[in-house]
Parts: sequence; structure tokens; C-alpha cells
Amino acid sequence: MAIHFDRRAAAGVIGTLVFFGAWEALSRSGLVNDIMLPAPTTILQSGWTLLASGELLRHLGASLFRSIIGFVSGSILAILLGVAMAQLPWLHATINPLVQMFRAIPALAFVPLAIFWFGIGELSKIFLIAWGVFFPVWVNTYLGVRDTNPLLGRAAASLGASGWRNFAFVVIPGALPFIIAGLRVSLSVALVLLVASELAGAAFGVGYLIQMSQQVFRVDYMFVGLIVLGTMGVVADFLFEGAVRRLLPWYGAEKASRARFGDNERKAGQAG
Repeated sequence: MAIHFDRRAAAGVIGTLVFFGAWEALSRSGLVNDIMLPAPTTILQSGWTLLASGELLRHLGASLFRSIIGFVSGSILAILLGVAMAQLPWLHATINPLVQMFRAIPALAFVPLAIFWFGIGELSKIFLIAWGVFFPVWVNTYLGVRDTNPLLGRAAASLGASGWRNFAFVVIPGALPFIIAGLRVSLSVALVLLVASELAGAAFGVGYLIQMSQQVFRVDYMFVGLIVLGTMGVVADFLFEGAVRRLLPWYGAEKASRARFGDNERKAGQAG
């Protein structure tokens, strides 16, 4: 298994190096305008200049603050409402049409309205991120709680668990894979809305850096912003998965067990 993993990792490194090597060669070849498509080394130099001046850190700090606050607030509200609607049929019947109607409206359509309501300060950006994060988490939470295996509930009841104990030790653990999936999807949604909100009006932020670079025709700075956004997404996903494995070790063990079972089935099929 370790050898298989090392080969995959090596293949990923080689593929990445080939991609950036080809990009560098194309930019330096004269076949394209190196201002419109700057070489990776040029982008690294520009990124270092922004980093050394402290400007990049100010943009990154502003974007991290907005995305974290928006993601956390939207996720908490979505989990609470998803659990409540799955557990309370009367609440689901009352507000589900409204929630479904708002879910059908793209979050980007609220950009002008958010600016009109909250101005171009932090609140409008946090609102947009929280709004976009809310619905994927809400849908997955609702489905996870609603579709918890009833056999587990009956088994817990036969052992004396009822009321809040059944909810805390059966329903929520059963819904956790759905909730985690919704949270992971919402990480990328938060980044999309972060950029959209910063493009609409900001004094600092990675999206603002990209917009201002376009206005002064600094394509290298635009690529720096894009690379920072991509890095933010990769790091956020890595940290999220690490936090899940640390806080919920049984969840990671269950996934690893399913993966091993799948590998064994493939090996058995190949041997047959």
C-alpha cells in the first residue's frame, strides 16, 4: 500500500513539474506575449515582492477573516435549521417552501442587494459567504438526520436510550457523514463568494488584488492572486480533513476500512 501511495505521489509531482515546465518554456519562447502569459518564475518574483512589502499578507488576512466568519456562521445556522426541520415535521411543513425558493436563487444574485443593505464593508461580504455556505450544509444536514437508519433508533431504545440520548448518540452520529460532506462542499462555495464579494467592492482582499491588478494591467499580480486562492482552497480542504480525522477518529477508520475492502475486492477480481 505504501509503495502504491508513493508511486501516486511521485506521479503527481512529475505531472506538476511537467505542467509548469511547459508553461515556463511557452512564456519564454516568444510564441506568446509574456506580459499576457507571464512565466511561473516571473509570477514567483512578483509574489515575493508583494509578500516582502506586506501587501499580500494584508490581502490574505482580510480574505481569511471574511471567509472564516462567513463559513462558520452559515454552517452553524444551516446545521441548526437542518436538524430542527428534520425533527419537527410542523416546522418543515411551515418553512420548507420558503427555504426551497431561496435555495433556487444563485447566491451571486444577492451581491447588489447585499451591498445596498450593508454597504461595501465587511458585513456584506460575510453575509454573502454565509448565504452561499448555508444551503449545501442545510440540505445535507436535513437529509442525514431525516434518513438515519430507524433500526439504530430501535436498537438504542431497546437498551434504554430515548429522548435526547437517542438524538445525541444515534441520530447525530448517523447524520455526521452527510453533514461533513456538506461542509466540505461549502468550503469551495465560500471561496467563490469571497472573490465575488471582494470584486464588488473592497479595500483589501485577494479578489480586490486581482481586480486592481487588472486595472493597472499587471497580469503577473493577477496570477499571484489566483495562485493564493487555489492555495487557500487546498489548505482549507487539507485542514478540514485533518480536523475530521482528529475529532472523529471513527469516521476516518470507517472510510479506511471501506477503502481496504474495495482494494481486496479488486485484487480478488484480478486474481480470478
